[in-house]
Parts: sequence; structure tokens; C-alpha cells
Amino acid sequence: MGSKVQEAESRWDRLQADRPEYFDGEVLAVGGVTRNGHGGVTLTVSPCPYRWYAVQSDDFDLGIRPLGAKAIVTNASGEFFCGQRSAKVHAYPNRWEFVPGGSVEPEEDPQQTVIRELEEESGLIPHAPPVAKALFFDPSPRTWELVYELRAAGDRGVLPSHPEEHLTRGWFAREELPCPMTPIAERMIDVLLKSTESTRRVDDQSS
Repeated sequence: MGSKVQEAESRWDRLQADRPEYFDGEVLAVGGVTRNGHGGVTLTVSPCPYRWYAVQSDDFDLGIRPLGAKAIVTNASGEFFCGQRSAKVHAYPNRWEFVPGGSVEPEEDPQQTVIRELEEESGLIPHAPPVAKALFFDPSPRTWELVYELRAAGDRGVLPSHPEEHLTRGWFAREELPCPMTPIAERMIDVLLKSTESTRRVDDQSS
């Protein structure tokens, strides 16, 4: 283990020299996932230095799998908030994804992660608390992602500029969602379709 730690620290030094914007912190690393077979899931997590996650590669895997949170956000017009990932990001450069999304910080509830990221990336706040819908593993960035749905209060927000993360962000009608999307975004669309179908069934039964 000692040699791996030394290699990790050496890789981090090189990474910071190449990408000065990288800074260390803590992430929540997922150590176990238990599904109950009825839609529920229990996660075992523990704090871990971000640098040990950041230095991983296909030939140097420390087993660090951070927990992230993403959301499918709609506005009052029924549009979806999406962003095109920067060409500089490690995973899925130039592809589109649903916004917001980010790492769950230690001592932070994943719902709060979604709310915080929504405000940072759109200037919006939720109309109601985010609703958890799914848990996915994303193999490219090696992260577990909790997926939420929420409707934003207000309309379009201020769309702040974050060029290091996204080339552009915007609201899109469902039939005009941009392409190509990341694999996780494609899976989130499946969640959206199932949620819509479930709502339809409830409406049919109550009418």
C-alpha cells in the first residue's frame, strides 16, 4: 500500500503542475451499495482525499468511487436545462448532459448538493425539494450518481458562464434535446420516460 500512496502523491504533483486549477479537498467515496429489490438502496460512504480519486487511470486504480448527484431540471415552460461539456474535461468532452451535477461533499445531503449546484449553474432555486429517482454507476469518471428530478422556480435563470465546465448551457424542449448526450444523460432520459409514464397511469386512474 505504501508504494501506491507514494505513486498517488507523485501523480498528484504532476497533475497539479499540468493543471494548476486542480485543488485537493474531500469527496465521499462509496464503499458499498446494497439494493433491497424494491427500489430502495443503502450506500456505505466515507470521506476520502480528492487527489486519490483524481490520479486514477485504467492502469492505476485505487478503487475510489466518489458519490455525485445529478438532476433533471424543468422550468415552468416544460423545458430541460442542459449543458455542453467543455473540451477540457476528462470524461465525455463536448457531449451534452443534464445540468446541474456535482460531487456530494462530506456532511452534505445529496439533495442539498443538487440545490447548491442548481443555484451555482443557473441562478435558480427549486420550486419544491428534489425527488430521488435512481442510482447509476458511471464507468468513465468512476463515480456513483444519484439522479433527482425537480422543477425550478421561476423561468430561465441567469445562465452564469463556467467555461471550464461547459461550453454553453440552455433550456431545451423535450423533442429538441441536444446531441450527442453522455451515456448517463441517456440513462436519465429513460428515468424521465418512466416517470412520465407513471404519472400518466396515475392520471388515468384518477380520471
